[in-house]
Amino acid sequence: MSVTDKISNLIMPVATKMANQRHLVAMRDSFIDIMPIIMANSLFTLFNALIFSNATINQYVDLSSLSDLALMVNNGTMGIMTIFITFLIGYRLAKHYISNGIIEKKNLSELHAGILSLALALIMFPLFNQVTPVGTTEAVDVSGVYLQSLTSSGGLFVGILAALLGTELLVKLSKSKKLRIKMPDGVPPAVAGSFNSLIPECLVIIIFAVGTFAIVKGTGLTVPDIIQTIISTPLQYAMESPFGLFVVQLFTQVFWFFGLHGQNIVSSVTSPPMLTAIQQNIDAFNAGQAIPNIVTNPWIGMYTLFGGTGAILPLLIAIFVASKRKDYQDVAKISLVPSLFNISEPVMFGIPVVMNPFLMVPFICVPLINLAIAYPLTALGLVAKSVVIPPWILPPILTAWVTTAGDIPATLLSLALFILDIFLYLPFVILSNKAMKNNTTD
Repeated sequence: MSVTDKISNLIMPVATKMANQRHLVAMRDSFIDIMPIIMANSLFTLFNALIFSNATINQYVDLSSLSDLALMVNNGTMGIMTIFITFLIGYRLAKHYISNGIIEKKNLSELHAGILSLALALIMFPLFNQVTPVGTTEAVDVSGVYLQSLTSSGGLFVGILAALLGTELLVKLSKSKKLRIKMPDGVPPAVAGSFNSLIPECLVIIIFAVGTFAIVKGTGLTVPDIIQTIISTPLQYAMESPFGLFVVQLFTQVFWFFGLHGQNIVSSVTSPPMLTAIQQNIDAFNAGQAIPNIVTNPWIGMYTLFGGTGAILPLLIAIFVASKRKDYQDVAKISLVPSLFNISEPVMFGIPVVMNPFLMVPFICVPLINLAIAYPLTALGLVAKSVVIPPWILPPILTAWVTTAGDIPATLLSLALFILDIFLYLPFVILSNKAMKNNTTD
């Protein structure tokens, strides 16, 4: 058994289990569901940076008032992201139980689970908040208001906790026949379903409300404050550190090498702190303040997703330059156009890169090398940080320009790393030529 096979036998069971774990899948798919509105927000953020707030343009045509457009879109998308995510996680987790026959749809509606999840999150939000009225500098206490700092990314972990725990508890209670209100025959299914889940939902709300009340009165802290202290801040700090960055990227590459979608597997863990980081960057950028975070998903992507995970497009160029293998050349020709838009599957499974011992080292190491170069340059302020979430199909190099709202040094760095990656792949492509000759001789 080869070394690759041994590693595969060790990693595959764990990775497969993670990829199919119901809670992680519900979280992952929920973040995927809201990507279109996140992209729309990013588009307006980019317009605001390059056009509406551009000092040069405003010298000739004053478009500064249009900045409110970007703010309006942000308020309706990223500004209430936690609300979307909370509902979707509860919905998708309940749908998993229904589709797998664990509970019947007539006894539990996935819509009810989503609505209940959102209700629980709002119950756990603070009852009173401090706000600073426009035109003043003194904060005042208000009630009946949910702060955007919580409805955006700041309350994400509260929403996730509400959706996962609330839905699990709802499913367990909904299985009990004693807690169902039987309706006469002929009652519409939607009405019957509402009455079936009436008592379980009320019990879940009571449990969360009493628990939240006890925590607030007992500690003097709100639930978001406690979660921020225990989970959110440490996790985001870990993700922002070079060590956390490289560990996540290493796992992503290793999973992909064994044919598993690395981003999907790790995103359920990394998405909350990453979204928080990019939201903080966008807010700071719109306010004209210093950008706080280096590591975000867009920042990683603009230095590693050159044609797909593992810098696939530089690999294709290296194949065109140095490969004498007809199979590699044929696949590279077919895969070139998709790879320009970061679609890497034709290469991953056509060359294939997956389980290919000749390409294992560069595929795993090239993105890590790119990040090892980009991180200190970004930390030193020589290149800009990410302030826009670009469409994932945006071609390489251009992605860096969009992600940094037009920063030329970051764009040039992306181009330099792209060229470097070609040379990093070349020796291994040449090595595969020698392997082909040896096989032919044999």
